Amino acid sequence: MKKIINLIFIAIIFAGCGGGDTSDGLPTQSTTDNNIVSTTTNFGISDKIFLSYLFDNEYLWYDKIDTNIDTTSFNTPMEMITALRYRKYDHWSYAESYQEYEDFTNQKSSGSFGFYYNSDFQIIDTVLDSPAYDMGLQRGDIIIDINDKNISEEVLKDAKSHLNTPSKFRVVRGDEILEFNIAPSIYTFKVTAYEILNINSKKIGLLRYDQFTSTSITEIDKAFRYFKENNIDELIIDMRYNGGGSLVTTSILMDKIAGVSFNGYLQFYLSYNDKMSNSNENYYFQKDTNSLAMNRVFFLTTQSTASASEVTINSLKPYIDVKLIGDRTHGKPVGMSGRSYKNYIYWLINFRILNSNSQGEFYDGIAVDCSVEDDITYPRNDIREDMLEEAIYYIEHNSCKDNMSKRVKYGYKVNKI
Repeated sequence: MKKIINLIFIAIIFAGCGGGDTSDGLPTQSTTDNNIVSTTTNFGISDKIFLSYLFDNEYLWYDKIDTNIDTTSFNTPMEMITALRYRKYDHWSYAESYQEYEDFTNQKSSGSFGFYYNSDFQIIDTVLDSPAYDMGLQRGDIIIDINDKNISEEVLKDAKSHLNTPSKFRVVRGDEILEFNIAPSIYTFKVTAYEILNINSKKIGLLRYDQFTSTSITEIDKAFRYFKENNIDELIIDMRYNGGGSLVTTSILMDKIAGVSFNGYLQFYLSYNDKMSNSNENYYFQKDTNSLAMNRVFFLTTQSTASASEVTINSLKPYIDVKLIGDRTHGKPVGMSGRSYKNYIYWLINFRILNSNSQGEFYDGIAVDCSVEDDITYPRNDIREDMLEEAIYYIEHNSCKDNMSKRVKYGYKVNKI
């Protein structure tokens, strides 16, 4: 791990497209297992001087900072970051604790059931290998009560607070009312699931990918070894809730998809501000033993598809046919290198990410080829689920379904517990 020494400060650099950032992932406007730091302790004068230095020198938009702001008045890192950041574009700079960073990197929950839900307490998704996943809670289930108390945010929060103590969930699934005993716990989780769909003599590789953690490289490697051994014809990657993570992992995923054909070619590059131009960095395709030579890839996306997910999409476009199914992506074409000082890791936006054609200013997101709503009534790998069904239709007909663009989208708020 590289160490950066600036003046009297010693800071550790964490390479990534957000590192431990989960704020752009599935739970848009939600509570998460890795909430942004909000503690009012241990943020003193030296911390503020260090953070000011980062804004003045390493921040991508350092020339847009209001220099008249009194930084001595802030009680937390996030108060100061929110006040100083360039509001036109920066929605992502933040600070976190070392524990939060380690939990993200090692795919570890800080204590939860492991599911996402909307304002109707309908399950949007379950975290792979979480207690909810292991006990059989499914996407589309509607929670009606917990421990015989009508469902509410307070009831759910109370149940979550009792680690390792099972709570009785009653849910509606179709025409049935089912019961599950689920205990919130600290657990490690997976971020991939994969299989091959045999559709009309075509082998379609389907990869669910939820976070670009460094730990997930092993999972990716295993998935593509399976795809390689079975000679898939088409590839669908479901990143509908993937909010990003490590750029090293991003590069490796691209190696797996198209490394055979483009070994040594530029994938993407990082462009820092003029004070930090010596940090500019290039990433290249590298052929692995399980790399594929896909001519086309489909991505299932929503507005929660962000950061490293978007870099993957944008950086593959100069080389192969990339099709997006679902909704326009989030719009985060920038990244950050984490700097640690005392109790916090500071993630300030400090570089742009551009593909081999120097394209990458997608602050409004990346547009889809086929517009389809996220169909939470079916599991993500069910061929009846609208987004997956549309991707398969496109594979078979080389076009979108005529009626897809006319569908009305959900507008639900998503939460995680």
